[in-house]
Amino acid sequence: MKNLFCEGLVENDVSKLLLVPKSDLHNHSGKGCTIEWLKEKLKVNIPNQPASFDGLEGMQQWFTETIKPYCRGAEGLLIRWEGAFAEAKRNNIKRLSMNFDVSVIDLVGGMDVFVRTINEYHNRYCPDIVFEPELTYLSCCDIAQESDKMDDYFSSGFFKSIDVCGGENIQPFETFLPLYRKAEKYHLLKRMHVGETGSAEDVKKAVEILGLQEIHHGINAATSPEVMAFLADNQIQLNVCPSSNVKLRYVADYKYHPIRILYESGVKVTINTDDLLLFGSTIENEYILLYRAGVLSAEQLNDIRENGLNSRI
Repeated sequence: MKNLFCEGLVENDVSKLLLVPKSDLHNHSGKGCTIEWLKEKLKVNIPNQPASFDGLEGMQQWFTETIKPYCRGAEGLLIRWEGAFAEAKRNNIKRLSMNFDVSVIDLVGGMDVFVRTINEYHNRYCPDIVFEPELTYLSCCDIAQESDKMDDYFSSGFFKSIDVCGGENIQPFETFLPLYRKAEKYHLLKRMHVGETGSAEDVKKAVEILGLQEIHHGINAATSPEVMAFLADNQIQLNVCPSSNVKLRYVADYKYHPIRILYESGVKVTINTDDLLLFGSTIENEYILLYRAGVLSAEQLNDIRENGLNSRI
């Protein structure tokens, strides 16, 4: 598959890239479908995504004003979930880590209904993939309040990893210790959104305090040789989302993306979509964008692709 993947990049042949197994390990389920899927499914003319957003607040505002009116509540969420699995099938995703905010479980009818629904989409569209559902908590959440339901969610065995997202440095890392200790009890892979807007030192501190095994984003670690050495020595993987970083204006352009510095410093990285519905770049396109920008060679990108297929769970 290496030769086919490299040929696809060099020749700009999407059809070849779609034949090659890939992973997507940083995928927000409710925003994991394409905008074309929604247009076709809902029979509406939704405006395409803007070229960039004014940070997370601008992104969320566009989503609320442009997408939500067409697919509100549980029904709209189900359409977007289904589209995320349909895209995984189209793109030959063989390892998919899709995260689900805790709030959506009750929205669709509780844990049993939620698991049954997701399993149905999984089995309908891509039953042969390694599917690793991730339970996500917002960084502003009340951990004491959430703790009452933690065992119900974790003991199901459905979730394979845990994450905290929704803005950095909202609460001290220590606040989330009860959450991650509970995750350890159930042998969940520990992840967190950190180092996209926060510092390299934030990345190191989060790993040390919470015992993280992987970081979602983490691109600002590239500003510190010491932190990159720490990540490399401890085999801490960064699940990087290039279009997300560029379109949120955290990276000026693809050609300046720090994934090259991270990779060449020995840090394990993967390439992912983050919020496909918002950023409009499918997984094969993420590889194409980095290759065209001269950030990494076809062989280096293939190495990253292969790394993403190796599950740590």
